[in-house]
Parts: sequence; C-alpha cells; structure tokens
Amino acid sequence: MPQPHYVIRRSRMGRFNFTLLGQHGRLTGVVVVPTENRTKPEVEEEARAKIRALARELVETAGPTE
Repeated sequence: MPQPHYVIRRSRMGRFNFTLLGQHGRLTGVVVVPTENRTKPEVEEEARAKIRALARELVETAGPTE
C-alpha cells in the first residue's frame, strides 16, 4: 500500500497548487506565500510547511481511523 504524499506545482505570485494523495483518494488546494524580499527556496519551503500543516489539521479533524 503506497504511503500518502503530495504533489506541488508553483503558480504565479506565491501561489502553490497541490494535491494530497492517499489510499482513498485525493484532495486539491492552493496555498499562498508572500514572495517579496525572499529567495525562491525560502518561499518554496514555507509553501511545503503550509501544506504539511493542512494535512496534519485534516488528520486531527477527521479523528482516528480503523
């Protein structure tokens, strides 16, 4: 069984489209990160951190699974 993961694609102006992929399906969304006076790696790392935080919130909200 494959591990859950995500796919991320940078758009414009600090927008990052992503898809969370899991055993039972997928969720898509967008996070926005400020880009002014920041390097590309800094912006990308913050986007990844926001996506990970959203995934954690989803798990916490859904509660335990069987």
